[in-house]
Amino acid sequence: INWSGTHKVTVPNKNFWEPESIEEVEQIVKDCHEKGQPVRPMGSCLSPNGIALNAEGMISMANVDRVLEIDTQNKTITVEAGIPVSKVVEALRPYNLTLPNLASIAEQQMGGFIQVGAHGTGKTVAPVDHYVTKLKIVTPGQGTVELTKEEHGRLFELARVGLGCLGVVVEITMQCIPAHKLVEHTFVLKRQEAIAQKDELLKKHKHMRFMWIPYTDAVVVVTNDPEDQISKDIPRNWSAPGNEEERNQPLTELLKTLCQENGKAFQPEDVKGMGFGEIRDALLAFDPLSVDHVKRCNQVEAEFWKGNEGYRTKPSDQLLQFDCGGQQWVFEVCFPTGTQSENNNNDMAFMEDLLKKIEEQNIPAHSPIEQRWSASSSSPMSPAHGLPDELFTWVGIINYLPSDDAKQREAITKLFTEDYCDLVRQIGTPLKAVSHWAKLEKPKSVWKAVELKSLYLDRFPVAEFNVARGLYDPKNILSTPLLNLVLGPNLGGRVLGWKPTP
Repeated sequence: INWSGTHKVTVPNKNFWEPESIEEVEQIVKDCHEKGQPVRPMGSCLSPNGIALNAEGMISMANVDRVLEIDTQNKTITVEAGIPVSKVVEALRPYNLTLPNLASIAEQQMGGFIQVGAHGTGKTVAPVDHYVTKLKIVTPGQGTVELTKEEHGRLFELARVGLGCLGVVVEITMQCIPAHKLVEHTFVLKRQEAIAQKDELLKKHKHMRFMWIPYTDAVVVVTNDPEDQISKDIPRNWSAPGNEEERNQPLTELLKTLCQENGKAFQPEDVKGMGFGEIRDALLAFDPLSVDHVKRCNQVEAEFWKGNEGYRTKPSDQLLQFDCGGQQWVFEVCFPTGTQSENNNNDMAFMEDLLKKIEEQNIPAHSPIEQRWSASSSSPMSPAHGLPDELFTWVGIINYLPSDDAKQREAITKLFTEDYCDLVRQIGTPLKAVSHWAKLEKPKSVWKAVELKSLYLDRFPVAEFNVARGLYDPKNILSTPLLNLVLGPNLGGRVLGWKPTP
């Protein structure tokens, strides 16, 4: 089961492998290739769409997790693919180095981290795959292969965001940067203020993201900048008056009211020790599909953030990685929005249209809708692949699964995967918006599948990637039904659920 609790498979024990060394991975892949046995690489299973799951066979990389080399002269680190990002950051800390980019979740394994093209935020900061300098992959068709840009060129670039389809990634060498502290500033703007200030904020700050709160006139802005690059006049640590309990008051007051309205007992002790995300889940759980209820929850969330404006200074990894909340449905798209020197405003046009249609169609959109930006990636299969000076934006919608009630979860799933995601696709299609690979969901109809495949053929070098799949995985044992649907035949062999025409 994946972290979000949205996808699960049952795999027979005989078809599930947990190697402890690269040599074991090589033997497993060799045996599976000879038998035509599927063996899908799996990391921490954090992807919201369960991209690592295949009921026919899986290989967990969790125990192949060593740090192999830290090269302080060239500022690189070489690790085995199963090591969590958090442990890589800790291994680099004594050498005063860190990773050049971080996504929000620290427990991602390095293999999955790069293979799905994870990203952080920052106008000049590329997705994580862009910083990989060498890969070792165990392939069914060609054995163990080491790939570098210098020796393998385009093939190396394809493999960096290889989706686990070209080989089981076992070793990664990544460029590092000097460790540094960031000063984080969190503040709230009105929608039109955020739109007007967006270009200046992106230019001024190394990292910047917006959190739009549907049905309110509030946008939470979070910026991060290296401490040694900002004015001494800017506070390093400052928060609004009051303790955590007082700053949570808008949330806890609504929770108390909802308990009274629904005939439930409320004790102040019940919320002590609960974090922001836990209280938000408790609020939404009363009626997560009621638009009026979601509006109330979103309004107090806006009030919460206004009372939590401030500054804090910490090591970069402690600020760029953060709590994403509880179990949830997430769908995120990426599309170009001009160049580094001239944003064409696709980012704001998309958001204005999305918020307008959410509110016109009364979609119970939970908060936040998160928007980030990145530089382009040189990996052809990255959603942010483009020319060196291109600018991309990433927009993620969310609906939480705040309780274990099966009927409620089913209703939220239906609403999110159909109406809400369809709206994002409809608005994004003219902009050639494609999903983050870890958040791509199976289309709900044949015509939607055709539409999606057409878009992906336009945005990605699918035919070229499938030739590489045919070379490295001729029997297609590494893929999944979802990726086969989107990418089609691997131009070299068996596709699960597909047979060549006689």
